[in-house]
This record gives sequence, C-alpha cells and structure tokens, in this order.
Amino acid sequence: MPDSATKRTEGAQKPSHVTALRLFGDYLLMLLVPTVLAVYYYGLRALAVVGVSVGAAVLTEAIFSAVLGRSYYVRDLTSLFSGLCIALMLPAGVPFYVPVAASAFAVAAVKMPLGGSGAPIMPAAAGFAFAAVCFRTEIFTYTLRAEQKLLGAQSLGALLGGGNAMRLNAANLMDVLGGNVAGPMGTGCGLLMLACGVYLLMRRPRALLATAGFLGACALWAAILPRSNGGVLTNIVLELCSGSLLFAAIFLVTDHATLPAARWHRVVYGALCGVLCMAMRRSGVFEEPVCFAIVLGNALRPVLESILPGGGQAQRKEARA
Repeated sequence: MPDSATKRTEGAQKPSHVTALRLFGDYLLMLLVPTVLAVYYYGLRALAVVGVSVGAAVLTEAIFSAVLGRSYYVRDLTSLFSGLCIALMLPAGVPFYVPVAASAFAVAAVKMPLGGSGAPIMPAAAGFAFAAVCFRTEIFTYTLRAEQKLLGAQSLGALLGGGNAMRLNAANLMDVLGGNVAGPMGTGCGLLMLACGVYLLMRRPRALLATAGFLGACALWAAILPRSNGGVLTNIVLELCSGSLLFAAIFLVTDHATLPAARWHRVVYGALCGVLCMAMRRSGVFEEPVCFAIVLGNALRPVLESILPGGGQAQRKEARA
C-alpha cells in the first residue's frame, strides 16, 4: 500500500522528483509486462519501436531543457513513461518516424510547455492523437505477423466498425482476452490489463475510481448502443478488448495530474471520458479514438469540477491517491 507521504503529495499539480519517481516507477514496472508480451508476439521489431519511441521522448526533453536553460531530471521518468505508452499503442510494423513524431510532440508541445510532470493534458494521449491525425494509415494498419492472428490483419475495432461481430467460444475468447488479435502491439491482452489493475489497486486505489467510471460507461454504451449484431455480452467483450481501451483505462485515465481531487468526481470524470470514447467510436473517423476522448476529457475536467457539487476550493484540499 502507498505510504502516507505518497498519499499526501502524489496528486499535486507539480509533484516532486521523488514523488514522480514513485508514481511513474510503478507504472513503468507494470508496462514491462506488455512490453515483453509485444516482443513475444512480434519479435525484435516491437523492441525497436519501443526503443525509438522512448529515445525520442527522452532526447526531446533533454534538448528542450538545454535550450531553455532548465534542469533536466531523468529520474522523474515522465518522458520515459510517455514514450513507452505511445510505443505500446502503435502497431509493431509502424514506420519509425511515427513514434518519433508522436513522442517528440508529447514532450515538446504538451509536457514541457504545460508544466512538466503536472501538465493538465496527458502527454502520451496527446502524442498518440497527434500521430493519428498525421499518420492515420500507418497507425491503424496491422500487417506484421497477421497470419498468426485470430482475424488475420483485421482488428476488433475494424470488425465492430463494419457492424460485424463473431460468435465467442472457449477457444477464440482466449485469443481475444490474450491479445492474439491484430491491433496495437502492447494493449490487447485483457488478462494482462486486469493484472495491472490489481497491482494499481494496491498502489493507488482511489485512482481506479476513474477507471471504474470509464469502463462502466463504455460497457453500458456497448450494451445499449451496440455497433454490431452480436449479443449484449459479445458486444461488451469485443468493445472493451478492442484497440487500446483497457490500456487507456489503466495507464491514461489514471494520470495523477489530470484526475479530479474529489473521489466521486473521479468516477464522473472517468465516465465522461468513456462516453466520449464510445461516441467517437460510433461516429468518428478513427478506428481507435480513445486518446482523443482522454485529451478532451482533460480539457473539460476543470469545468466538470466547477459545476459538480463539492467543486471549488474544497475539493482541491482532498489528497489524491
């Protein structure tokens, strides 16, 4: 369980380097497992994408800091975290210039100008959204080792986007939950995301209130407004396991600098991000718009806190966890 010092400080808009080390150290520890899984599925090409993305993020921050005469603290781990998140949300066969552009944008255009570790917009989400706009074809093409996947080169997002579904059975359900479907190289394993959620529950339990609101809203939307002709349970499973939705629920929605302070505000904030994501999936132009939804949710958070009961200065006194 997190110690009292972490509970008191980790929600600050500009956390100390020690606090950032604790926070992002936990996240990076969790991200090691999907990185290993990505290498298992896609080989050294996945590791190369990770290296390029992380290297671009760290190098961009070092250059940005040197130009502005700021101190550069590698130990705050935030740029490393952003680069790794972006890499895992990309296909393993993506051209290397895509993760470079996404990670550089996340650091140079979002993290550093908006307050560093306390940026009110989630840098990794903004970096991926930027790359999706600029390199849509490269980001949503999954051809590497497609012959080994359940649906070939077709992702679950593309399947649902076409109004189709598949009959789930014991065999293909394990492929879906295990991530053996075309898609982002490190986000598709639902079982692994569940394990990360359990670890996060032990480390930052109140952060998962936003996750609960997010997943609850996504599941409810999938049940009431399905995109396919499958059954209710089938639609929920396919929607939650497609793209980077579960990954975003654990690693992006829970970002310490963008969470509301009041506990139940976090649930509402997560639900807002979930509704935005599902609405964009249904009517948007991108196969996976979850990062757009999170960036928009980040921008709307101050408004949400101000209009909900308990908003204002009182809710900011509550420690974030």
